[in-house]
Amino acid sequence: MLAPPEVGSCAFISAQGQMIRTSRVVEIHESNRHKVCFETMNTNYCVLLSPAPALMKGLVRLCA
Repeated sequence: MLAPPEVGSCAFISAQGQMIRTSRVVEIHESNRHKVCFETMNTNYCVLLSPAPALMKGLVRLCA
C-alpha cells in the first residue's frame, strides 16, 4: 500500500513491480500493522503488509 485506504477515494497497491489502482473505497474492515482489509465498489481486498510492516506502522495509525 502506498498510503492507507480512505473511504471515498481510490486505493493504490504496489505488488510485484506493478501498481494497482482500485475503484472507490466504500468501507474499511480492518487495519493493523500486519494487514489492511477494505471494500471497494467492485472488490474486497485484504492486503498483507509484510515484508514491510514497519513502513506501514505510521500509516496505519492515521487510519485508526
